[in-house]
Amino acid sequence: FPEQIICVKDSSYNLYEHLKIPGFSILPGSEVKLLRGLEIGCSGIITATCNVTANLSRKIYDDFKKNIPQTENDKLCNVRSVFDEYNLISAIHSYLSENDSCYKNILPPCSLLNEYDKNKLFDKLKELNFENNFLKVA
Repeated sequence: FPEQIICVKDSSYNLYEHLKIPGFSILPGSEVKLLRGLEIGCSGIITATCNVTANLSRKIYDDFKKNIPQTENDKLCNVRSVFDEYNLISAIHSYLSENDSCYKNILPPCSLLNEYDKNKLFDKLKELNFENNFLKVA
């Protein structure tokens, strides 16, 4: 530190509100912590669900930086909460596999959600009017 270690991912949420080191970034591990983290000086988030929530997360981030009132933070937090009801990796892979079969490849001990849970996941996301504009790399 500070040449090689410049940030930390905080999935425990023990650091992001308390640790303040000049030039050191803390990145909470959940979309639920994004806005609060930005408000107290965090740099952003690192989270697996950003594979599905990137557009919403980016809007929260950009609106915060531009001082625009937040309109989507509740939706982002609710979407993350839906994914949190399941094994996160299983839920993400199950969700993404609807658009791209390569996500059906998942290593044990994780597995795709069973049909009941998968349908429940999609129903809850639909209730939130959550649509993913799947990003493709050109």
